[in-house]
Amino acid sequence: MIFAALLLGAAAITMFPATGVYRYTASMGGQNIGSWSVNVSTDTASAELDERSAATVMGMQVTAAASLVLGPDLSPLKYTGDYRTPMQSPSVSVDLTSESATATGALNAKPQQIGLQPGTHHFVVVEPGLLAGLFALPAQLAAWKEATVTWITPATAQAQTLAVRATGAGTRPPDVPNGDAILSVERPIAVTVWYDPTTFVPDEIDVPSENAVLRRLR
Repeated sequence: MIFAALLLGAAAITMFPATGVYRYTASMGGQNIGSWSVNVSTDTASAELDERSAATVMGMQVTAAASLVLGPDLSPLKYTGDYRTPMQSPSVSVDLTSESATATGALNAKPQQIGLQPGTHHFVVVEPGLLAGLFALPAQLAAWKEATVTWITPATAQAQTLAVRATGAGTRPPDVPNGDAILSVERPIAVTVWYDPTTFVPDEIDVPSENAVLRRLR
């Protein structure tokens, strides 16, 4: 009985946002462009994030459905995405182990083998413009206590080094709770994530290069 309890405890997933649906509104240049949502489900050994998004960008309607599965230590195990634009409807996927990944992107018909970038020990899967990977990022980096990881972009099946600024300085937006912590990604693209440090739920995500903001609806 005691041994079984110890095994269950060892398999329990690292601290992660609670099960539920988290909804966000998106703006670009101060204009509302659409909505994003992430449905989080967890058990003792994994977490799954199912994302739905719909937006109008430059007069074009785009939608996306994505699923990101994480293991007990929050390392990504599998990502699938189906994207819809007026011109194309690509599907992408990434299957991962602790040291390698196999990715099929919108720009790569054949599976691409991807290894960890030098000096990194974990993968993250982040599709620019979508939410699931960024939603998971604060909890992942806190669990791993790492400032650099390998960022995989599913659409291009490419990997780059994600680096976090050593100092998380930033001007707190007026609608961000006073208790929120800040995660400042420096590269491959600048992203600021304001999140609740007790729940690891992002309240606001800013992408300055796109003048884009995702804000959590409460």
